[in-house]
Amino acid sequence: MRIIDEQMWRQALIRAASEHYHHPIDSSKVAGEAIVFDRDEIDGTLLSESLPLEKLPDQVVGYTYTLGVADDTFGYALVNLECTTLYVMGIIESDRLVWHQEGGETA
Repeated sequence: MRIIDEQMWRQALIRAASEHYHHPIDSSKVAGEAIVFDRDEIDGTLLSESLPLEKLPDQVVGYTYTLGVADDTFGYALVNLECTTLYVMGIIESDRLVWHQEGGETA
């Protein structure tokens, strides 16, 4: 059985967004979901140039959240199915990647 810890990634994105925007993010306004994606379903604009789509495994869990900052702003995390290796977290504003963090082992 694979454990997908949605709350862990939600909290990580709230913290990252708070640091990026230099003010607290109201966690009650952060809503989202976790979906398993095949690599070919992922929009390459979510990734930095240093992390091409081909470096991701065949399937990842994608966590996407509204951040309560603006209607066109959301945060996301792409992780492996066991939820221990972070590939990338980011914040998108108006279809533009404004912040990202590439990861590694987190557990």
